[in-house]
Amino acid sequence: MQVILNNNSCGGAALKKWARVSESLKLNNGSTETFLVGSNVSNNEFIVDSINRGRNNFVIAGGDGTLNHFLNDIMNLAEPEILSKVIIGSVGIGSSNDFHKPFHSRNLLNRVPYKLNFSNALYRDVGYMQFQKEGKLCEKYFLINASIGITAEGNNFFNNPDPILRFLKKSNTQSAITYAALRNIFTYKNFFAEIRSNNKIFGTNISNMGIIKTPFFSGKLRYQSTPQLNNGLFDIHLYRSLKKWRLLDLFYSLGNGICDNSFNKKFWRTNRLKVTSQKEFAVEFDGEVITTKSVEFSVIPRLIQVCIN
Repeated sequence: MQVILNNNSCGGAALKKWARVSESLKLNNGSTETFLVGSNVSNNEFIVDSINRGRNNFVIAGGDGTLNHFLNDIMNLAEPEILSKVIIGSVGIGSSNDFHKPFHSRNLLNRVPYKLNFSNALYRDVGYMQFQKEGKLCEKYFLINASIGITAEGNNFFNNPDPILRFLKKSNTQSAITYAALRNIFTYKNFFAEIRSNNKIFGTNISNMGIIKTPFFSGKLRYQSTPQLNNGLFDIHLYRSLKKWRLLDLFYSLGNGICDNSFNKKFWRTNRLKVTSQKEFAVEFDGEVITTKSVEFSVIPRLIQVCIN
């Protein structure tokens, strides 16, 4: 078993979480190899060497962003026949750990979620993004969800915190998420974009847009639909032209499981979506953030194996 451990997850508190669970989960024994990653550290050589030795079971110990970095690395490094043999497990020592939600007591140890049953893996869809940046066509992959609008801007702030948020990330994750969300509600401005999907084109002022394979995001927040992990489709939740007090209402509703259909919402399912704007906007994917004026999403069906418990 190969472990990729991110000591920078959870605002730098990841190693304390790891120390609470790694021995009990038998991730410190002689048959396990661990590679420590942090800022600006590449795990490419470790991944390639592991695959060349036939060691295809990877445990990603970190947050959603650590998992996303591994996904993008393995997609770029492994040939299709090798990729089909790779199985991803995870220990959630990050901040939000949306990949592990909903949490189940049978997969929690000292309040740390894990999915390590490599004999019970599911081929999951992978989200694929193409976007323009500085005149170049770039690409990224994601497993959990993507977003545009206030959620993306909030994640951008969460990844680049001020001193208050930096302190909260180390001490109380939910307080950090709440602080980041409220700050962004009062600074966010809707922006106009053209949306192409299901052979339709329309323009709208985006407040928030979720492009999701799982409904959970940013702590206790969740969308009111049940996307499937391997049906080849995204669930799309679009909220349009919301004023700040309505954004506050939306934040409350998404955090408390209240129906969100009254928020000038448009919902549909699709395997392809393109969003274009005259102004640059943030796009979040599994907690990571890029900025662009144009992004296209598509689904790659049943591409990679992931432990389901």
